[in-house]
Amino acid sequence: MLLAARTGGRRGARTAAATACLTAGIALLAYALSPQQPPPPVPPPSAARAPADGPVRTHPADAVVLPRSQPLRITIPAIGLNTHVEAVPLDRDGSIAMPKDADHAGWFTQSATPGERGNAIVIGHVDSTTGPAAFYGLGAVRRGHRITVERRDGRDAVFTVTRMEVYTKNRFPDHVYQPSPGPQLTLITCTGWDDGTNDYRANLVITAHPTTGP
Repeated sequence: MLLAARTGGRRGARTAAATACLTAGIALLAYALSPQQPPPPVPPPSAARAPADGPVRTHPADAVVLPRSQPLRITIPAIGLNTHVEAVPLDRDGSIAMPKDADHAGWFTQSATPGERGNAIVIGHVDSTTGPAAFYGLGAVRRGHRITVERRDGRDAVFTVTRMEVYTKNRFPDHVYQPSPGPQLTLITCTGWDDGTNDYRANLVITAHPTTGP
């Protein structure tokens, strides 16, 4: 689903999403002229805590809840993703700041930390002017794929993907940012390159919950 595919990317990932993409050169040239935009702004706390306008989020009853600890690295073996995680704050315009290094993912500091009770939000670039970026292959993620987040306290938070959704930027739902009653991981990146506007027109949202059992 992701556009702006490349061959021989810095991670060498040739995923199903990558091989299905079209017009790589045009998309990357357009990207160079128009930097990738962050996800839509985070709603005020009152709105974020309102009843969800999307599917109800659940969590395993036997999930281990970890204490707060900053994430350092995220890996998704099924798609060859293995990248450092930066801490990113809320930007002046109300959106989550993007990672300074396109090869890194960004953990939103006002969200839960992965494994902690709550919704841990991690965003990342899909591409950059120099090649595939941290979340380039995220479009190949499927339900059941495992995600491991290494934390500063030395404990790993392990999640299983439960849902993949694509939302146009003008219809991005508040429930993506909504707190969760249990540990939850939400990954967000851009998708759907628009040649007419030289920008991505949608966001890919991956939701994962703690892995239990073997």
